[in-house]
Amino acid sequence: MKGRQLLFSLILIIVSVNPFTEKLEFSSPVIYMLSHYALVSSGFILGHAILKTKWYFMPVGLTPIAFWHLPLPFALGATYIGLRIVLEITIFLGGFLAGSSIWALPQWGKISLFILYMIGDTALSILFIVESPLYSNRLYPFSPYPPSSLPLAGIAMIVVMNLILATVIYVMFKNLLRGL
Repeated sequence: MKGRQLLFSLILIIVSVNPFTEKLEFSSPVIYMLSHYALVSSGFILGHAILKTKWYFMPVGLTPIAFWHLPLPFALGATYIGLRIVLEITIFLGGFLAGSSIWALPQWGKISLFILYMIGDTALSILFIVESPLYSNRLYPFSPYPPSSLPLAGIAMIVVMNLILATVIYVMFKNLLRGL
């Protein structure tokens, strides 16, 4: 199983971090957000597969992921390649730390973090769908994204969140049935 997890993690990195994708991210918030999902997921899968750490690595890992989704850091990462490299490295490492420390959390902690993730991502996707100036070149003139480019990114986020939710439910039921 670990071999497949490592391969999937590597594929996510290759799809997200390459010249073609990087170029598209300068004009498409959809690609930008999908790359974020891929990098965090890749790090999470890799961390979960190869390392077990203490619970306190979870907030350390989640901090850069949350930071880069605040309006100003989001715009800076979308605009400047040097900052995008920092963004990509830190959200991958954040996912890695989260994946490596998920083992140490009690079930209620895992559920609470998942609910908080869903609330945060839903709020961000709504801001995108309503063309919020917070994430566009209306507030940050250097940003490559006009407000009209954001709704599709919000819809893509909802699709990804539902896929993640379906995966979590599948894994929970699989584990539940395995215990019977």
